[in-house]
Amino acid sequence: MTSPGDRRERNEALRLLVAATAGILLLIVIGGAGLYYLVGLGASDPFSEGLGLKNAAVVSFGVSLVVILVMAVVSGGDAIFGELPFTILGFLIFFVVFWLMIAWIF
Repeated sequence: MTSPGDRRERNEALRLLVAATAGILLLIVIGGAGLYYLVGLGASDPFSEGLGLKNAAVVSFGVSLVVILVMAVVSGGDAIFGELPFTILGFLIFFVVFWLMIAWIF
């Protein structure tokens, strides 16, 4: 006979497995999209003008949003409600850093 503690641990392990599977699938999808962009669209001319600040801002927003959402999910959802100011500040810092680095490198 299983105790309530065993069921709780089993449910927690199942939630952890589902979260890890979702994270891995998300990384595979993001990696596939990046590979498609790299092979399909970005390989035409290595000496082209580049993205510029406007297009880099769009890419940076997507990357920052994905990173913050993954971090919020991994932390168990506490970052969404309990630490919202820190989450917003982290998003803005990620956005600015990614924005300027993408514009500079690409």
